[in-house]
Formats: sequence, C-alpha cells, structure tokens
Amino acid sequence: MNRIPLFLSLIFAALLITGADGCSSDPNVEGAKLDLRNQDYDRALRNLETALESNPQNAEAHELKGRVLSEKAFATQDQDEHIATISEMLDAFSKAVEYDPLYQESVTNSLRFAFANEFQRGIQAFNRGRNDDSQFLVAARYFNTAGVIQPDSAGAYVNEAYAYMNGGQPEMAIGPFENALEAGDSEPETYRFLAQLYQANDRAAEAVGLLEDAAAVYPENVDIQTELLNAYQMTGQIDKALERYSSAVERDPENALFRYNFGSLLIQVERYAEAIEQLEAAISLDSNYSSAYYNIGAAHINQAVDVNSEISDMDDQLRENRSDMSNDEIEAAEAAIDAKVDERRMHFQAAISPLETAKELFESNEEDISDVCRALYQSYAQTNQTDMAQSVAECAGYSDN
Repeated sequence: MNRIPLFLSLIFAALLITGADGCSSDPNVEGAKLDLRNQDYDRALRNLETALESNPQNAEAHELKGRVLSEKAFATQDQDEHIATISEMLDAFSKAVEYDPLYQESVTNSLRFAFANEFQRGIQAFNRGRNDDSQFLVAARYFNTAGVIQPDSAGAYVNEAYAYMNGGQPEMAIGPFENALEAGDSEPETYRFLAQLYQANDRAAEAVGLLEDAAAVYPENVDIQTELLNAYQMTGQIDKALERYSSAVERDPENALFRYNFGSLLIQVERYAEAIEQLEAAISLDSNYSSAYYNIGAAHINQAVDVNSEISDMDDQLRENRSDMSNDEIEAAEAAIDAKVDERRMHFQAAISPLETAKELFESNEEDISDVCRALYQSYAQTNQTDMAQSVAECAGYSDN
C-alpha cells in the first residue's frame, strides 16, 4: 500500500490577508507587523504579548499573533516544536474571531493556507517513507495536525490512517478512518479497511454495522458484499449471511464469486445438495475455479460422513436388538444398512471427479495440494481404488503408511 490518495492540488499563491497592513492604535502591534515583515518571529511575539497584556481582548493582536505563529511554525523543522506552534496559532486565531467576528474571513484564509502547507508536509514525509519506514509515522502526525487545522477535511484523516498502516501501526489508523467517515468520506476502501481493523481488534460486531452501512451505499460492490458476508460468519450470524448471499445471487446470478460464497456457506449449514448446485453454477461461469471444484468434492465427502454416522447408529441398534428380532426383521435391517453403505460409496465416488480437477488446477496455479490429496486418498480408499489411493499417498502425507 505505497500509493497515497491525494485530495488536494497544493499549488498556492501568497494569500492576501484582509486588514493586515491597516494602522493600529497600539504601537506594539505596529512594531510586531514590522517584525513579521523582517521574519523576526520571536520579537514580534514579544511585542504582541505586551499588547495583549494591556488589552487581552485585542482582536487585531490575536489575529496578527496567529499569522506570526503560522509563519514561525512553517519555518520550524523540529516536528514537536512545529506542532506545538500550530496549536498556539489555532488558539490565537480562535480568540481573534471570538473578540471580533469581522476577522473571520482573514482567519479562514490563514487557516486554509496553513492546512495546505501542513498537508504538503505530510505528503513529503509519506514519500520519504518509501525509503525509510519511520517517515510514515512522521507523515501521520502531519496529516493529523492538518485535520486539527481543518476538522472537516476527510482527506487529512484518510491519509493519516494510510500513513499509520504503512508505518506498521494499523491499530492507530482506526480513529482517523472513523474521523474520515464522520467528515463525509464515503470511499469503499475506507469502509473496508476500517472494518478489517475492527475485526483484527476484537470489534467484529462494529465491523458488521459498518459494512451494512457500506453495503447500503454500494449495493453492487462485490468486495464490500464479500466483506459483510465474512463478517456475518465471524459473528455467527449465519441466517443473515444466507439471506444476503441468496439476495446477491438472485440480483447477480452471473457472478461466480457470489455463487461460490453462497455454496461454501451452505456446506457449513449442511445443506449439501443446495451447496453443490451453487458451486456447479460457479464453475459453469468460471471453469478454472479450483476452490469451487474442491468444495464440491468436500460437500460429497461430508454427505458420505453423515451417511456413515447413520450406518454406525443402525448397526448399533441391530446389535442391541438382534436377540429380540425375527429373521425377517434382521434381514430388513441388514438390507437397510447395505443400502446406506452403497449410498456412502456413491458420495465418495461423486467426490472424485471434482477433486481430481481441483488437484490439476491447484498444481497449475502452484497452490498447496495436500488437502486435495487427502480428500482424494479417502475417496479412492472408500471406493476400493487402492492403486489410485497410493498414487496420491505421498502428496497427502501418507507415504509412510
């Protein structure tokens, strides 16, 4: 994630500050104006402090103090000192407007200028982060300060979050992403990254709510829909997940991912026939969907395992009750067990073809085939295909058996 979204074109001319050169009745304020032109910021501030001691509500002095502090801040390279000076600047500008609202326009212009410069510092530090990871955290602090200067700037918060993520402190990105959304950001990635951070920090329920909001804004966004469905599963809300998967497939039946996800979830709730139907639809849309082939095989094997449990129960009942049963009843019970054995074998046999295809696709994609081989080994063994079972024994991890 080395690319940073830029929300502003930072090409600025000098701003003309309304009333900056007017005459003041206070000689200390006039002296501070001269000091500012000479870039003697500390002397200017001393003059202004003298003026404010005489009249704490001197709006002109506060406004000028804000401009002096702004220039001083951007002449300061030490980040801690710079940020502290920005904080003083904001306080001075706030008091100027408080004591005389007519300064609102000039203060607004000054804040825009300060925001642009602060944002630019963040960009520069972020770019340096490509060669020095520690600079990402420097960038995050600059973007944070930009957000303090302009609290309605979603761009500052988003970039602060990305800087923290790139700097190896993803948990610190949660607050900035939240601030970005509150400030009006509605990019799909903002929702997704924040949801992932919630999940990684044991806040899965909040991830669900956030992704539900995102899904309402972007009903056609596949990534958001997938994230939401995964969040439902993580929080055990299977019914909601099934409902949304069903709606997604109905809305977009040609979407192989929706079909695959729906089918995979149906396996979890043991609705195997429906699962296979969805997974087969997925591979009809994408013939190279290796995971879909594998899950079809898994669905058949799970059915076989369920049938095997039925056989075990039926066999236990027969042994327990044999002495009280007639020959006809025993024969009927044994025939029912045999039928179940055939059904079990049928499911294992049905698993083989999709698993063989999955193995080929996994191999061509250089993916791990051990799980596929174990499933194939079991299916071959249960259908008395000993040679075929031995052919996958090594990749299944059973070569020593």
